[in-house]
Amino acid sequence: GSTVAIPVTLKLSAATSSSTTGTTAALAWNANAESDLAGYKVYSGTSSGQYGASVDVGKATSYQFSNLKLGTTYYFAVTAYDVNGNESLRSSEVSKSIY
Repeated sequence: GSTVAIPVTLKLSAATSSSTTGTTAALAWNANAESDLAGYKVYSGTSSGQYGASVDVGKATSYQFSNLKLGTTYYFAVTAYDVNGNESLRSSEVSKSIY
């Protein structure tokens, strides 16, 4: 039952838009080296520090959000979780304004 800080650094690529994929933003982060790592959860929201439900991406170290609304700023954070379901603190937040 102890809390372990797992560092996660997010990289946010430029938003892209096309008629086939809509508006997207891609996140990437460095892999965690913990031996009991089970995966990552990605959080997003439209207010700083306020996120909706997470997306469990397994052990992937990137995720692409699609169909983002133009004129909106999105905020993102990632957590890591271990095989026992213990979740780390959230990473530093990154944001992206979609134009």
